[in-house]
Amino acid sequence: MPFDMTKPQSLADVLDRLTIRDGGSTRHRDQVSAVRRVAEMLGRAPADLPCDAPGLRMYLDRIHPAQHHITAHTLANIKTNLATALRSARAIPRNAPKVPRTVAWEEFFLAAEAKHQVWSLSRLASYCAWRGLQPADVTDEVMAEFQGHLDARLLTKDPAKLCKEMAQIWNGIVKRNDLPFPCLSYEKGGSHRCRPLSTYPEPLQAEIQTYLGRLRHDDPFDTSGPDEALRPTSVRNVEAHLRQFLDALAEAGEEPTGMKSLVDVVTAENMKAAFRVIMKRAPSDKIPPACNNIAATLVAIARYRLDLSELDLKAVLAIKKKVTTKPKGMSAKNSDRLAQFNDWENVLRIVGLPATLMDEADRSPRNRKAALAAMHAVAIAILLSCPVRAKNLASLDLERHIKAHRSGTHTRYTIRIEGIEVKNGEPIEFRLNNRVSRLLHRYITVYRPLVSRAQGTALFPKATDGTPRGSDNFGQELTRAVYRETGLEMHPHLFRHLTSKLYLKERPGDFETVRRLLKHKRLQTTIDFYAEISNQWAHEHYDQVVLAKWGGRDDQD
Repeated sequence: MPFDMTKPQSLADVLDRLTIRDGGSTRHRDQVSAVRRVAEMLGRAPADLPCDAPGLRMYLDRIHPAQHHITAHTLANIKTNLATALRSARAIPRNAPKVPRTVAWEEFFLAAEAKHQVWSLSRLASYCAWRGLQPADVTDEVMAEFQGHLDARLLTKDPAKLCKEMAQIWNGIVKRNDLPFPCLSYEKGGSHRCRPLSTYPEPLQAEIQTYLGRLRHDDPFDTSGPDEALRPTSVRNVEAHLRQFLDALAEAGEEPTGMKSLVDVVTAENMKAAFRVIMKRAPSDKIPPACNNIAATLVAIARYRLDLSELDLKAVLAIKKKVTTKPKGMSAKNSDRLAQFNDWENVLRIVGLPATLMDEADRSPRNRKAALAAMHAVAIAILLSCPVRAKNLASLDLERHIKAHRSGTHTRYTIRIEGIEVKNGEPIEFRLNNRVSRLLHRYITVYRPLVSRAQGTALFPKATDGTPRGSDNFGQELTRAVYRETGLEMHPHLFRHLTSKLYLKERPGDFETVRRLLKHKRLQTTIDFYAEISNQWAHEHYDQVVLAKWGGRDDQD
């Protein structure tokens, strides 16, 4: 029977071709097994899964070894066998033949400062050697062709990200060694960066700093500011809103040198022009939440700082109304991430993670990697016990917030955070149970000195100076640790939603307890966030209490 030369469309087609070409070898069986296991792990029929590299990469990215009780090494072997199966079935092109590097390429790699740079660019060098290209021939066009080459073959990595990393390393080698090769361009990632305030005339800068000083109550006898001083974070947000507005206004065509005072720039027409720029940058057609925040800051300035006419103030308020969004409840992104915990195994994974990380630390208790694992274990245990906000977690201090109490032969810990340090002013106090207290005690006495040898009292200190870790960086550390160990996408704030979800599963409708747990001031805030979750569990209880009985009767019939 001749081999079908048409390109397969699904993993089912790949299986059919592998069956036709059954050689009975171990390698062949591994290929068939890899196709079937991937489909099984994805919970899809082979006929529903694509077999081209770009389409399949998106699915393979969802597979995490912890979610399927296998090791990372086993998953890597499965993906390798899957790629071999796809090449055998001609679903993806075969790899380019290996060609020895030329002298020019060897000389180029001698200019690299580290082995990882050579390793990162080795795939590009092999591709160019196959094409007969030397380092001097590498241009943006060559990189674009190389990315297309990878896109058709790679299953495990994003070719665009891979090529961006290669371009950055290439440019670094070329610039540091002043090599006569062209630098490569690549798409800049990250958020839009606004112009600094120093871009604008000094009178405007001074006026903005005076306004921020009034918000901070720099002069306690100045009655022109708010009744209570704003928190440092709030003042930074106001400054950020002004920078975003001025930057967008400049991008809209307003000359920065002409922005000499707030009364000149805070107008309804300028707000329209700036918000159009910000909305154009947004990835969707929806009004970005940033517009609402910026508008609120501009309205406050117009109302309390500028002597606007009633007509001009009314026009500014009308613009704010146009861009105001009223989100109710948690975001769709957080709802999707919370849905991971409809699977009870994922709940067990996250609840058991602190003990898992501490066990990992105890296997090699004298190195820094173990100390970081212990630190992450304690941070996650605290978030599960009392889901504080990320800033409060990162700022925990042994002297100010952590109190030890002897209980027989054990030490129990209480954590108290004064209201002045909490976002909504509500003080937080909770006593850790025996299990979490033991984790915290072991971390403080054994591992914390290995995290940072600098003097200080921060519970989670920086290695450099012993001061508290920044909430953003620490939050990213925890997010990576959770994903690495469990395959779950979870940032620190999601622990607030998770603890509420787990409680409402057992006590649907008990929003008051959730309010107290999260330290919300208003019950309605709690209801707005978690009514949908409570409704889900109410339906489940109804199914168990009522519908299950009728189901039983039907089964008996």
